[in-house]
Amino acid sequence: MKRFGFLLIDSTLFMLFSGICNAQVVINIRYDGADGNARKYVEEMEKSGIAARIRAIEGCIRYDYFFPADDPEDLLLIDEWADQDALNRYHSSPMMQEAAALREKYNLGGRQVRMFQPVGPRMNPAGQERRPER
Repeated sequence: MKRFGFLLIDSTLFMLFSGICNAQVVINIRYDGADGNARKYVEEMEKSGIAARIRAIEGCIRYDYFFPADDPEDLLLIDEWADQDALNRYHSSPMMQEAAALREKYNLGGRQVRMFQPVGPRMNPAGQERRPER
Protein backbone atom coordinates (compact mmCIF):
# COMPACT_ATOMS: atom_id res chain seq x y z
CA MET A 1 0.00 0.00 0.00
CA LYS A 2 1.37 3.40 -0.91
CA ARG A 3 2.19 5.82 1.87
CA PHE A 4 0.76 8.92 0.17
CA GLY A 5 -2.27 10.84 1.28
CA PHE A 6 -4.17 13.16 -0.98
CA LEU A 7 -3.19 16.61 0.19
CA LEU A 8 -4.14 19.21 -2.36
CA ILE A 9 -3.34 22.79 -1.54
CA ASP A 10 -4.61 25.53 -3.79
CA SER A 11 -1.91 28.17 -4.18
CA THR A 12 -4.41 30.92 -3.47
CA LEU A 13 -5.39 29.32 -0.17
CA PHE A 14 -1.72 28.95 0.71
CA MET A 15 -1.23 32.66 0.06
CA LEU A 16 -4.18 33.56 2.27
CA PHE A 17 -3.09 31.32 5.12
CA SER A 18 0.55 32.38 4.96
CA GLY A 19 -0.26 36.08 4.93
CA ILE A 20 2.71 36.68 2.63
CA CYS A 21 1.95 37.65 -0.96
CA ASN A 22 5.31 38.62 -2.43
CA ALA A 23 7.66 35.99 -0.97
CA GLN A 24 9.40 33.21 -2.84
CA VAL A 25 7.42 29.95 -2.98
CA VAL A 26 8.91 26.44 -3.10
CA ILE A 27 6.69 23.47 -3.89
CA ASN A 28 7.57 19.79 -3.50
CA ILE A 29 5.16 17.37 -5.16
CA ARG A 30 5.63 13.63 -4.88
CA TYR A 31 3.70 11.40 -7.27
CA ASP A 32 3.43 7.65 -7.28
CA GLY A 33 3.58 5.73 -10.51
CA ALA A 34 3.81 2.17 -11.77
CA ASP A 35 5.38 0.29 -14.66
CA GLY A 36 7.97 3.00 -15.30
CA ASN A 37 5.32 5.64 -15.99
CA ALA A 38 6.95 8.29 -13.79
CA ARG A 39 10.12 8.14 -15.92
CA LYS A 40 8.08 8.12 -19.12
CA TYR A 41 6.23 11.21 -17.94
CA VAL A 42 9.48 13.08 -17.26
CA GLU A 43 10.92 12.00 -20.62
CA GLU A 44 7.87 13.32 -22.45
CA MET A 45 7.80 16.56 -20.43
CA GLU A 46 11.42 17.18 -21.44
CA LYS A 47 11.26 15.96 -25.06
CA SER A 48 8.03 17.85 -25.80
CA GLY A 49 9.49 21.10 -24.47
CA ILE A 50 6.74 21.58 -21.88
CA ALA A 51 9.23 21.58 -19.00
CA ALA A 52 11.48 24.07 -20.81
CA ARG A 53 8.53 26.38 -21.44
CA ILE A 54 7.56 26.20 -17.77
CA ARG A 55 11.14 27.06 -16.80
CA ALA A 56 10.97 30.07 -19.13
CA ILE A 57 7.94 31.59 -17.37
CA GLU A 58 8.92 34.87 -15.75
CA GLY A 59 9.53 34.22 -12.06
CA CYS A 60 10.34 30.51 -12.39
CA ILE A 61 13.50 29.87 -10.38
CA ARG A 62 13.53 26.07 -10.53
CA TYR A 63 11.47 23.29 -12.08
CA ASP A 64 13.26 19.94 -11.68
CA TYR A 65 12.40 16.25 -11.36
CA PHE A 66 13.99 13.68 -9.05
CA PHE A 67 13.48 9.96 -8.50
CA PRO A 68 13.52 8.94 -4.83
CA ALA A 69 16.03 6.21 -3.96
CA ASP A 70 13.49 4.37 -1.80
CA ASP A 71 10.97 3.89 -4.64
CA PRO A 72 12.07 4.20 -8.29
CA GLU A 73 8.42 4.21 -9.40
CA ASP A 74 7.83 7.52 -7.63
CA LEU A 75 8.65 11.02 -8.79
CA LEU A 76 9.52 14.20 -6.89
CA LEU A 77 8.98 17.56 -8.57
CA ILE A 78 10.58 20.59 -6.95
CA ASP A 79 9.57 23.94 -8.34
CA GLU A 80 10.45 27.36 -7.02
CA TRP A 81 8.81 30.65 -7.92
CA ALA A 82 9.90 34.22 -7.24
CA ASP A 83 6.51 35.01 -5.70
CA GLN A 84 2.85 34.06 -5.68
CA ASP A 85 2.16 36.10 -8.83
CA ALA A 86 4.71 34.03 -10.78
CA LEU A 87 3.13 30.81 -9.51
CA ASN A 88 -0.31 32.10 -10.48
CA ARG A 89 0.98 32.87 -14.00
CA TYR A 90 2.11 29.26 -14.29
CA HIS A 91 -1.19 27.91 -12.93
CA SER A 92 -3.11 29.89 -15.56
CA SER A 93 -0.75 28.97 -18.42
CA PRO A 94 -1.34 26.38 -21.14
CA MET A 95 1.70 24.48 -19.83
CA MET A 96 -0.15 23.71 -16.59
CA GLN A 97 -2.94 22.02 -18.56
CA GLU A 98 -0.42 20.19 -20.76
CA ALA A 99 1.48 18.88 -17.73
CA ALA A 100 -1.80 17.79 -16.11
CA ALA A 101 -2.84 15.94 -19.27
CA LEU A 102 0.47 14.06 -19.31
CA ARG A 103 0.12 13.17 -15.62
CA GLU A 104 -3.27 11.69 -16.47
CA LYS A 105 -1.86 9.91 -19.56
CA TYR A 106 0.80 8.24 -17.40
CA ASN A 107 -1.59 7.65 -14.50
CA LEU A 108 0.51 9.41 -11.88
CA GLY A 109 -1.40 9.63 -8.66
CA GLY A 110 -1.06 9.80 -4.92
CA ARG A 111 -0.02 13.41 -5.00
CA GLN A 112 1.57 14.71 -1.85
CA VAL A 113 2.05 18.49 -2.01
CA ARG A 114 4.16 20.56 0.35
CA MET A 115 4.63 24.31 -0.02
CA PHE A 116 7.34 26.34 1.67
CA GLN A 117 8.60 29.88 1.78
CA PRO A 118 12.39 30.01 2.16
CA VAL A 119 14.02 32.24 4.72
CA GLY A 120 15.74 34.20 1.93
CA PRO A 121 16.26 34.14 -1.82
CA ARG A 122 19.05 32.15 -3.42
CA MET A 123 21.89 34.55 -4.05
CA ASN A 124 25.02 34.32 -6.18
CA PRO A 125 28.37 35.60 -4.86
CA ALA A 126 27.65 39.09 -6.27
CA GLY A 127 24.51 39.28 -4.10
CA GLN A 128 22.12 38.87 -7.02
CA GLU A 129 19.27 36.39 -7.11
CA ARG A 130 20.13 33.42 -9.32
CA ARG A 131 18.52 30.47 -11.03
CA PRO A 132 20.01 27.04 -10.27
CA GLU A 133 22.46 25.87 -12.89
CA ARG A 134 21.28 23.09 -15.16
